[in-house]
Amino acid sequence: MRVIVIGRKQLMKITAMIMGLIFLLFSAIFIDTDAMIISRFPMKNKIIIIDPGHGGIDPGAIGVTGVLEDEINLQIALKLRKLIEQSGGIALMIREDDSGLYSGGSSRIREKKNEDLRERRKMVNESSADIFISIHLNFFPQSQYYGAQCFYNEGDEEGKKLAELIQAELIDVIRNNNTRKAKSIDTVYILKNNKMPSVLVECGFISNYEEERLLKDEKYQEKLAWAIFMGIMKYLEGESLKI
Repeated sequence: MRVIVIGRKQLMKITAMIMGLIFLLFSAIFIDTDAMIISRFPMKNKIIIIDPGHGGIDPGAIGVTGVLEDEINLQIALKLRKLIEQSGGIALMIREDDSGLYSGGSSRIREKKNEDLRERRKMVNESSADIFISIHLNFFPQSQYYGAQCFYNEGDEEGKKLAELIQAELIDVIRNNNTRKAKSIDTVYILKNNKMPSVLVECGFISNYEEERLLKDEKYQEKLAWAIFMGIMKYLEGESLKI
């Protein structure tokens, strides 16, 4: 058997080479770690502010069997919050129960509603949030209309991107032959002049018998929350690629 004798200097050189290779290997593994984390976990540390529409003295639309819009809005919003928090994001809720954002100083219902809207928008723009989502239900006198639809403020290009992604997820997840598209609008106060991409999601028509029945169902609410969540995730994934 041939024995190879390595001198001390050679051994030190070989050891240095091995240590150098180990260093390069670990550098390759951990290089740009923050970018890797952001791309794999786009929701991490992102702040999403969620507005369950109406509440308190304002129930919103009333369904064909008496279901109140504000209650369904809140249930969907709470499910969305859970998904955001489970994925490492921070979810801020404008309301967590059946209450409105108005003081006792206002006596008229219209004054209370106006104060409520002002306070909501104030909360949104003081939140330092990355994204704003307002959850509502649609209503139309004719009961044949159905389907979820997203709205963004006219001129909000990032809001448009987000709305289109959420709309695509709603169509893909719900699968009810919905052909609606994300739409710009300039008459929704809560969406105007916000500091972050903002989308109002009409989760369905409470004036449609079948859709109202579905909107009351917890599993269906989970599907809606999941679709909104996935739209947000895809938007954030796109943002992470810009880093």
